[in-house]
Amino acid sequence: MNDKYLRKISTVDGERSDVYCVIDAYGVTCPARAHAIKKLLCAGIRGKGDEMQDLNEALQAVERAIQLAKERNRTCQC
Repeated sequence: MNDKYLRKISTVDGERSDVYCVIDAYGVTCPARAHAIKKLLCAGIRGKGDEMQDLNEALQAVERAIQLAKERNRTCQC
């Protein structure tokens, strides 16, 4: 089965994976996108702000990721 949503996830302690293992498994290299993923997966449970704050910060990170992608596309003459 070759499903684009299935990935082998590395583990931190032999049993559990953290958000960074997930980001790595999906090959996310954009720091803004990685930040948004972390905020979305852990919204309201990190102990730093509530769910709405994390969701708003995720939105800001996605907007920044879009900016970065546009800048890359403008400067790349591939």
